[in-house]
Amino acid sequence: MGQVSSVSDCLDSSTARFQQVSLEKDTTGGNGVTSVEPWAQEMPKVILCTLVVGALQTNCYLVGCERTRQAMIIDPGADPEKIMDAVNRLGVEVRQIVLTHSHFDHVLAVEPVRSMTGAVVAIHEREAEHLTHPPTLFRFFDPDISRGLAADQFLHDQDVLSVGDLKARVIHTPGHSPGGVSLYMASEGVVFCGDSLFRDGMGRTDFPGSSRHLLVRSIRMRLFALPDETIVYPGHGPHTTIGRERRHNPWVGTPEE
Repeated sequence: MGQVSSVSDCLDSSTARFQQVSLEKDTTGGNGVTSVEPWAQEMPKVILCTLVVGALQTNCYLVGCERTRQAMIIDPGADPEKIMDAVNRLGVEVRQIVLTHSHFDHVLAVEPVRSMTGAVVAIHEREAEHLTHPPTLFRFFDPDISRGLAADQFLHDQDVLSVGDLKARVIHTPGHSPGGVSLYMASEGVVFCGDSLFRDGMGRTDFPGSSRHLLVRSIRMRLFALPDETIVYPGHGPHTTIGRERRHNPWVGTPEE
């Protein structure tokens, strides 16, 4: 898609508390960001931008606190120039780079983005070894991953990450990878789930360290325990909701009688 975000590809009517932003055109005369406030009486609290990056069209998320302009980047999978262009034009300070898992299409821009921002790189402790020593299979897809990466912080289930006024709870959702995590922002009603759950699908389980049994369990026991109205922002493809996937997902859904 090549765009940072828009009402159509990033947000829907149930995310009205988010600041909707687009870097497609400059109508502000300032930093090139167009803001849309759906409810004038409610000041937006969160900046949420989606960048679709790399050959596998990975969703990289830039999530920022409107008041402090502090932000985190989730899964910088490729195209560091595009990511940094969004950061600079939005005028945010990136404090954290959070990886939902270590697969190459979610981490290839980590090192340049870390170097340009000074942000701390965080990943689940069970994923750290694969980040440092990527499986041979991934090196076949992209030789650049062969040198590996080192995280600055190891995550654990139920950890809480803070950026400005925002808080994201870490939910360990293994299956697609051993240390896969989802980031749940309860007050905003959203979850960033990497490659665990997709609209009408779930993550692959034919990679080293994958487990279909664990992934199905993670989705049904951990993600489907969230409120139905929770908006799901996946690692690839369009956003959805927990309720929709719980009822209609052909792989892991549990249709109501």
